[in-house]
Amino acid sequence: MVGRWKLIAQRKKYDSSGRESPLTDNYFRDIHYDSISGNVVGILTKGPPAKGQILVDASGKVIGKTPAIVFVTTWRPGVASARTTSSSTRSEPTAPATAREPSLSDEQNRNLIKYAAYAIGGAMALRLLLSTFFALYILAFPAVFLYALQTLPSAESFDAKKEIKRVMRGAHLPEDHVEKPRGWLGETVARVQASVATELATGLGYEVSMYTVIHAIHMATVNVPSVNRGYVWAGAFGKWRYLYSTELESNPDVST
Repeated sequence: MVGRWKLIAQRKKYDSSGRESPLTDNYFRDIHYDSISGNVVGILTKGPPAKGQILVDASGKVIGKTPAIVFVTTWRPGVASARTTSSSTRSEPTAPATAREPSLSDEQNRNLIKYAAYAIGGAMALRLLLSTFFALYILAFPAVFLYALQTLPSAESFDAKKEIKRVMRGAHLPEDHVEKPRGWLGETVARVQASVATELATGLGYEVSMYTVIHAIHMATVNVPSVNRGYVWAGAFGKWRYLYSTELESNPDVST
């Protein structure tokens, strides 16, 4: 509606002497909707009250050749009426505001480049290290395997009673273990107790089973039904090493 009123106002105007003359864009100070009378008024003077010319009356009729001069008390300089404000809002949509992304400073850019260089350098160093370890593994594995084949202890060298005795006197325990015998007297007492316990445990019979892993490691298992325990050793590199013991699920057949 405001655009229509402005178009009508730009076609004709009447000055105070009643002479008809073409309107210009700057003829009226403002196009105002008078909420009291319901008229659309072209403001001529500031006032108060402001002097204006009715362009469209309250019924919506466009005022023609006979000008109607009125005084408006609802107009204030620089304050748009509710009707014209809402019309202007509908006719002239504002462009959506775009949020500006904060830019990085030179110092931040330098730090970012530095950290990226550190990350790339670390990745390259890690890759080189892994490649080196893999190459060493490929080269060392055949040599270690051949050495294990040459130093594999024979199955006949495994003495079940001797190995059980060593376990019972704590020979496999680390030096800082609380149950590790200490001193000459402690070690002597432990040997005697282990010998007696071994003879009592194996006196009723025990079972030895053995198998070989990749032709380089012997695995020996000794089941002692009298104490309901199974002991496991690994034979490699010229030596038998105790691994662990487990509780037997059921009493197997006893063989001596």
